[in-house]
Amino acid sequence: MYKTLSLGFVLGLISQVTVVNAVAGVTTFNDYGTQSTVACPGFSPSNSQGNGIFAAAMSDLSPLWTGSPCQGTKSASNCNGHGGCINCAGPACPNEQQCGHCFNVRCTGSLDGETSGACSGRTIKVKIIDACPATHPANYCKTAAFGGTVPDREACEAVGVNALDIATTARSALSSFQGNLNIDI
Repeated sequence: MYKTLSLGFVLGLISQVTVVNAVAGVTTFNDYGTQSTVACPGFSPSNSQGNGIFAAAMSDLSPLWTGSPCQGTKSASNCNGHGGCINCAGPACPNEQQCGHCFNVRCTGSLDGETSGACSGRTIKVKIIDACPATHPANYCKTAAFGGTVPDREACEAVGVNALDIATTARSALSSFQGNLNIDI
């Protein structure tokens, strides 16, 4: 038996499909299991989010961030001049609208110029459970402008770089590189 579908029904189905184009960016790695909290309410600070899904934080300067940037200001008085922060109280992040959303991530190369490793070619899924605010002293104090040695793009500081901070357990699934990675999201 054959059924005919109306054009309106088919167009209605197509309109419900969301397409997200790949975005190039960078990723750093974080051990969520050592954290006591995450920015997204209702999510546990765990590297594994179940079913082979890894935890991740998204920079509030990312082009994929859909809420307002986190509310805070950068102040040298919060930094110890050597990359660490004295008062690590962070900004308010009331609009992490990507919380709970999943993204596919694939390694495209070493961010740090390593030549002894390679990308695995695998695509992994990460779930956004945390925010990486550019105005949090734990992030900006690491940069050269505040006495640290971490490049801006590796501390959620570069606008449009689309930094993800992914669970450390995902590193070997993405590549055999030891440092941070260039990725497609």
